Amino acid sequence: AGALATRPACIVFDEPTSMLDPAGRRQILATIHRLNREEGLTVILITHAMDEAVAADRVLVMHAGRVVMDDTPAAVFARSDDLLALGLDLPPAVEIAHRLRAHGVPLPAGLLTVEQLAQALC
Repeated sequence: AGALATRPACIVFDEPTSMLDPAGRRQILATIHRLNREEGLTVILITHAMDEAVAADRVLVMHAGRVVMDDTPAAVFARSDDLLALGLDLPPAVEIAHRLRAHGVPLPAGLLTVEQLAQALC
């Protein structure tokens, strides 16, 4: 709260949902999104939780201290094989779509959420 009192243009959150239960995690993410949308605050969210990254405007993936991907969430998560090779997890919907495609199920690119995946399958 003290950091926000100075009305910064940008704020960095480093693993803000780590060790939180699902309800606490949702509350923190909702607050971060509100700060971005309503207050116009630039947010840099550092996370290993790929399901949090899908809500970003831009995703950077780092490996061995270097940026190896820098694009929209749809473009980054379209590179499922590359992410897996880096030892990263995929968001649940992306992982399910990846596995379904591997078994011959035709799905459009850019499915990032469970809701999008369900709509594509129905």
